[in-house]
Amino acid sequence: MRKILVIVFLMKISFAWWSTPQNLGITGADDVSPQSCRKQLFFCPYTCLVWQTDISGNWDIFSRFSYGGTWGDTLRVTTDVSTDSCPSVAYDFSRDCFWCAWQNNSTGYWDIFVAQTDTSGGWLSPHQLTTSDADDEAPSVYVDFDTVWLVWQRSVTDSTNVYSTYYDGTTWATPSPITSDSNVSNIHPKINGRHDHPFVTWQRDDDIYYSDYLGGAWQSPQPITTDPGNDHNPEIASTTEPAGPPYTYGVWVVWQSDRGGDYDIYTTAYDTLNVHYRMTSNDSADITPSPLFFLALIEQSMPAVTAFSTNRNGNYDIYTYFDYWYGDTLVPVDTADSEDILPVMTGNDVCVWVLWQTDRNADWDIYGSYIFVGGLEESNTCDIKAAVNLTIDPNPFRQQTKINLCVGYRAKGMELKIYDATGRMVKDFSRLTLDALRSTLLYWDGTDNSGFRLPVGVYFVRLENESEALTEKVVLIK
Repeated sequence: MRKILVIVFLMKISFAWWSTPQNLGITGADDVSPQSCRKQLFFCPYTCLVWQTDISGNWDIFSRFSYGGTWGDTLRVTTDVSTDSCPSVAYDFSRDCFWCAWQNNSTGYWDIFVAQTDTSGGWLSPHQLTTSDADDEAPSVYVDFDTVWLVWQRSVTDSTNVYSTYYDGTTWATPSPITSDSNVSNIHPKINGRHDHPFVTWQRDDDIYYSDYLGGAWQSPQPITTDPGNDHNPEIASTTEPAGPPYTYGVWVVWQSDRGGDYDIYTTAYDTLNVHYRMTSNDSADITPSPLFFLALIEQSMPAVTAFSTNRNGNYDIYTYFDYWYGDTLVPVDTADSEDILPVMTGNDVCVWVLWQTDRNADWDIYGSYIFVGGLEESNTCDIKAAVNLTIDPNPFRQQTKINLCVGYRAKGMELKIYDATGRMVKDFSRLTLDALRSTLLYWDGTDNSGFRLPVGVYFVRLENESEALTEKVVLIK
């Protein structure tokens, strides 16, 4: 039994289930505070998960990178002896790297640190961004074209305000306040993109506020909510990159509110911040939402999905709410007999992921589950005769890879084609006339039929005739 990939061409993808949850944490240690890129990364075969882990009594930041539905090895972001916590991560398309920000208490106060990945996929040395005699906490990072933006909360005596800085490719700007309130708590800031500029939302006491960065300055904070309930834990989904249909340009803010009694998930309309909808309504606590716009490349639509934690089954579970123009769907992700909390959404061309924190293994772990959205899904349902073989080396590759075919007496009618993650055929080797061959070695340099270099990403090499097929995944990296 060999693993192949089945290309599925459907008018509409059914998102009625998520994959079996995977343990992505470190065995025997407490893994908490998962964060990921909070958007679907297009033209990028991977995404990143970061979290904090307690090893031998010391909290450090760790990471893993996902290639489609597969996660790579665990990589350290920090190695110091002080406490590193509350990580945030974003992908930088212009520099082809990830940025991770977190808080560290090595000075006796909480300060904000940042690091980026290098060309080999490891993390460069951390850079300290704040040094004030205040507690700088809860960073959120976002990349706007070629500018890296960072926001966080700064606490002094009885006030907490939101601050920001940015990196223009040369230096980090001097931190500046977005809010400057006295005797007010401005907490949980989140940054993302709105149209062509940065956008921040946060919790101000028990309401949700926002600010746009326009004309070189943060605009005066404006309320999203003013109701008498407790509105907490705001998050943002953005269609800035890439843009969706015209009606979804801009941002979509979600949060939890108890204005109806129990905590439910509420949302703004698409980019219309004074229009609100109640997303969930249940005699339970629905909390800590994480939204994502995503594009299912086969159906060319952009639904929105929000993951949240709910105790509607007794203990906390992870659910997702899919928001389509043709109807809404509530789908459970994980209902194990454990406490499953703090979900975060991310994705790429191939998969959309929900990641969360769970205590099912007697300590805290990070779990994840995915759905395929790129049209190519792995399957173990097809039996391929042993005489047919297809190997690719190196994989992943940068400049060139070898495709070794062994087809035996089945050579007649065999074709070899390469598809991208959307199911589009980009390279056809069938012109080589495999009929007379029993085995052969081909080389692929990552170009299409016209000789143009293809973008980095996941591709699928498919060997087939009228009766059988074999497909192997290959990753083209920069």
